[in-house]
Amino acid sequence: MRFLRMLGLRSMCFLVKRKPGYKRDWRFGTRELSSVVAKLCSEGDEELIRREGFFKRRSEFIVAGAVLLEEIFKALGIEDMEVSEYALAEGVIADSLAKAFDGSYDLNANARWRSVMRLATRFSGKKRMTHAIHCAKIAKEIYLGLRKCNDFKVILDDKDLEYLEAACFLHNIGIITGKKGYHKQSYHIIKNGDHLHSYTAEEIELIAMLVRYQRKKFPKLDRAPLKGFTGEAKRKFIILCLITRLSVTLQRNENMDLQEVEFIESSEIFKLVLKRQHQEPVEVGCQDQVNKNSDESQLEKEVEHFKRLYKKEMVIVFPS
Repeated sequence: MRFLRMLGLRSMCFLVKRKPGYKRDWRFGTRELSSVVAKLCSEGDEELIRREGFFKRRSEFIVAGAVLLEEIFKALGIEDMEVSEYALAEGVIADSLAKAFDGSYDLNANARWRSVMRLATRFSGKKRMTHAIHCAKIAKEIYLGLRKCNDFKVILDDKDLEYLEAACFLHNIGIITGKKGYHKQSYHIIKNGDHLHSYTAEEIELIAMLVRYQRKKFPKLDRAPLKGFTGEAKRKFIILCLITRLSVTLQRNENMDLQEVEFIESSEIFKLVLKRQHQEPVEVGCQDQVNKNSDESQLEKEVEHFKRLYKKEMVIVFPS
């Protein structure tokens, strides 16, 4: 591997043209590689000067590396190759960890979550991060509560919780451009900014859509981009979207310093209990009882969404 790095293969990869707007899961095939080799082998003085100016010390290895890689493609029957964002040494360490834990170690989990936190803190100050933390705390408790429901027909797994928490931490990053339409700006930053690492394009799209539909209009299943989802994927998205919307609405309360969140499910109702430290909660069940600092109208709508989906009443219990 060190020999391949010496030949500048990583640098050579950047000579292969990327598809316009295609930033993630970047791959190149034999035809693209052969085109680069032919161009390098036939370049004149002007191209040579430009290459040396761009690649500096590695310039002399680029041609040899390209030719060698083309021969490797032919010898091993490789049709295309994915370009890694990381160094080879990092890959060796991650692979060793996976073997040591008998495959139970997720190679990408830490990289994924670090990139989520990096993006969240980059666009959010202390106040907005506090709201994001409250949002994630509420969402997680609702998620875990729904997962235990006996009549719960859609199977949610740990990755679904990861997507949900990522959406909660990133839901307000678009406010940096202004409050108007910030949910749409947040969507574009997540989807097109190439900030989230080790997620697939589909996972990034899912997180971005949860952020996009955190407020305003509820998503329609028969329209893009949900139209192309499978039936199970649509059901999962709707559940995660409901949790996100309710959590975002509840955390808007400026005076809410949550210490504990509890989601209780019975045969007839769902009860979400929000508590401050050393304070008793006050139960509310209709709009005129809700804390006036919260968005009463929006909260009522989100509770109604839950009622329609699960055919159960939803009761919110606020801190006193």
